[in-house]
Amino acid sequence: MADTIVKFNKGDIICEEGKYELFFYEILEGSMTIYRNYGKDGQQEIGKADKGYIGEMGYINSLPRVGTVVADTDVSLAKIDETSFESYFKNHPEKIYGIMQCLSGRLNEIDANTEDAIATLKVALAAYEDKNPAPHGIKETMKKFSAIFKSRKAQ
Repeated sequence: MADTIVKFNKGDIICEEGKYELFFYEILEGSMTIYRNYGKDGQQEIGKADKGYIGEMGYINSLPRVGTVVADTDVSLAKIDETSFESYFKNHPEKIYGIMQCLSGRLNEIDANTEDAIATLKVALAAYEDKNPAPHGIKETMKKFSAIFKSRKAQ
């Protein structure tokens, strides 16, 4: 079975946060930005994508989309759904390693973000316990982490 190639124009929404979709994409060409709360108060950029896959974690785990993906340029994607999943990897066995790299990279990013959040919380707690003002910039960092965790909790 041939891969289904889909194209999006600059500014198009490719995936929407909170939606359940039984497919994911391999990025063939173009770049995208991933947002939480896209078009709403508290909109936040959470990532960029120009290679690898998008939507694979939700597909594999049967979870809703974690963000809204918007095309920064014209985009070309291979769409992999439940009917093409098996044949996609049979026809492209080298892609298995690619998706493993993509998933591993996402886990490493989550780990790094968690470490940043813990370090920020430790600084804020120390300032609170010492009754000193928190260092410059910590308020904005705390708002950032708060927005991320609030949006995850809402799902």
